Amino acid sequence: MTDLPALSAAGQPRWRLPRTATSPRARYVLAAFALIGFSIGISQNAAPAVMQDQLRDLGTTVDVLGLAQVSYCLGVVVGAPLILVGLGRVGRRPLLVVLSLAFALLSVATVAAPSIGALIGIRFIAGLPHGALLGVASFVAMTVLGRERRGTGVAIIMLGLTCSQIIGVPFSQWLSEAVSWRASYAVVAAVGLLAFAAVWAFTPDVPGNPHASPRQEMTAMRSVPLWTAIVTITVGFSGLGAVLAYIVPLLEIDNGLDPSAVTWVLVLWGVGTSVGAFVGGRLTDRDHLSAGRLGLWLTAAALLGIGAVGSSPVATIPLLFLLAIATQIYAQSGQVHLMDVLHGSPSLGSALSHAALNAASALGTGIGALIIAAGLGYQAPAWAALVLTGVALVLMAVGPGFRRSRTVAAL
Repeated sequence: MTDLPALSAAGQPRWRLPRTATSPRARYVLAAFALIGFSIGISQNAAPAVMQDQLRDLGTTVDVLGLAQVSYCLGVVVGAPLILVGLGRVGRRPLLVVLSLAFALLSVATVAAPSIGALIGIRFIAGLPHGALLGVASFVAMTVLGRERRGTGVAIIMLGLTCSQIIGVPFSQWLSEAVSWRASYAVVAAVGLLAFAAVWAFTPDVPGNPHASPRQEMTAMRSVPLWTAIVTITVGFSGLGAVLAYIVPLLEIDNGLDPSAVTWVLVLWGVGTSVGAFVGGRLTDRDHLSAGRLGLWLTAAALLGIGAVGSSPVATIPLLFLLAIATQIYAQSGQVHLMDVLHGSPSLGSALSHAALNAASALGTGIGALIIAAGLGYQAPAWAALVLTGVALVLMAVGPGFRRSRTVAAL
């Protein structure tokens, strides 16, 4: 990892940017982006961990709380293209600063939600900056490390997300039981403000694309390979939402674990996602399509096991660990593939990948809520997710854009 050259325009007043941004160091830039991932990871992934306390405090049911998670994911889906389309010429630094501050302030609003209806609405708004923020950060990380290591750049940000599951999510679950779920989201807001400070201090003044235009970006978004990739990511990643959204009741009710044991299973889940992010980054640098197929096949195996024997802790815990690794490998591959397909606007491509990943979470969580509301139990969502994973495998085998992705990437 090498130092970056000074990127501020000649003659620009130095007071507008901190010295660490006008003469940036790559390690600090990537650390700031990992902190963004960490804060976003706690915000999104803490929702299942605090579910039991929210049930008591808000007087609602598991399936309705699942809709709050779906609402956040839909906010990401809407926000990523809504924010970035037409902003291709804007400098990446001001976008990151504004988006990171918005994310932190919206986390404060979550703490104050007075009812389940308000929580659902607030979580939708809180999700709006998520995809655009991670998308722009991924592009700047790729600028820092170079195109040949773009998988590693994405993985560093995703490691922030996955580390949140090792530390932040179990801590949120413990704090929710000890104090309240609102205290857990207050921690999210504090970490978000710290991430904003790091982004302001270390993000270089990377320019936007001077040739970008809303018309050009909208034209690019009509391509068949792009939408094939988005659909493939969405259906292939849905297993994560179907299982993770209801992991606490799955472990406590179906497997008979007490809350303290669930905390350690959540830690193990976070370790699995970090392993998957690290391995996925390396495999994606070599061949992102092969990495994606491997991640999907491993996801299918884990979902099959959870659906069949997910009521036994001896089987469920290793299967959850495998699912955590597999979905992260697939996530790295999908993000790089979309950046390649939408090569004229890689920030938008990366943001759309996060939109697709959250559409997958919304799909999986929503299907899970319907299945659980029908009385089929907490293992049953894994079967529905397995079917969708099979659809993704077929699309990766025959879908337009996948077989020609190396040619597209070279453009």
